[in-house]
Amino acid sequence: MTEWRWIIHNWGLRVISLVLAIGLWYYAMGEESIDVTRSIPLKVQIDNPQMTISDISTRVLHVTLSAPRSLIANLASQDIQAEHKIGPEIKTAGEYSFRVEPSEIRLPSFQIRIIKIVPESVTVKMDEVISQKVEIQPDLVGEPAMGYKLLTEEIRIDPNAILTQGPKSVLEKMKTAKTDPIDLVGRIRSFHRTVEMRLPPGVQPLSDSLVDVYIPIREEFDEKEFKDVAVHLMNVPGLNNSIDISPEKVTLLLKGSKRHLEKMVPANLLAYVNLSGLKKGEYDLPLQIVLPEDLSLKTKQPILIKTAIGKK
Repeated sequence: MTEWRWIIHNWGLRVISLVLAIGLWYYAMGEESIDVTRSIPLKVQIDNPQMTISDISTRVLHVTLSAPRSLIANLASQDIQAEHKIGPEIKTAGEYSFRVEPSEIRLPSFQIRIIKIVPESVTVKMDEVISQKVEIQPDLVGEPAMGYKLLTEEIRIDPNAILTQGPKSVLEKMKTAKTDPIDLVGRIRSFHRTVEMRLPPGVQPLSDSLVDVYIPIREEFDEKEFKDVAVHLMNVPGLNNSIDISPEKVTLLLKGSKRHLEKMVPANLLAYVNLSGLKKGEYDLPLQIVLPEDLSLKTKQPILIKTAIGKK
């Protein structure tokens, strides 16, 4: 009797709960629905590992959804995507078309309905998967600082080739692959850089895609001619001596650091003959030249200045 009293006593509560649940369901179903269009990503999965997609007509679908007003506010932040599977029966390269069905679109609530999917048909170009070894080329951007140069023939790449896998139509045309850009602007020293490979869409590396690149940079050397450089006299003997020299100006061919040669002007060059301890007479004196450490006279033979010393 006690159990029957409990059932009878709680029957009213159960009926009230049922009526409220049914009312709530009717309210939700009867709530005004609003149509909204969302752009959602399309993911295509291939069950045949020997085939791949080399091209696809679209990777985004425009889907019109109908949802209760209460769900519209949060619909924009929901993760909605479509996923279509291509079965293992596709075994040859070519173009194939398929329709994305509403069941292939994951929705966050059963109260949301799909009204329209655009485009109605998606076309994919299927291709055979192959493996191929490609050489690596560094993508060098810019120039070193003025007076420095890149020694292209001494660049070292480790590894210098990589095994890749991807669509046959892409890899057959692909002999080399470049790294991410390596900036040379303003460089004055050699350096190492570890960079990623840049591969076309659908092509994957079958080993580590990181590449170590050694970039050799050296100071650039050059030659430059300086004309009309005045010849000066040093340690002139006595005040009453007349001194004649020939030539009074010379042309100098200098070699060395290009950046210093570019900055050098004839007025900054000191060329002279040393008359210390000389008496009256005629001499062939070697021209002395004061130069920066990284510049030198190209000719190894001394430049002789005819010098005549006599009394006024």
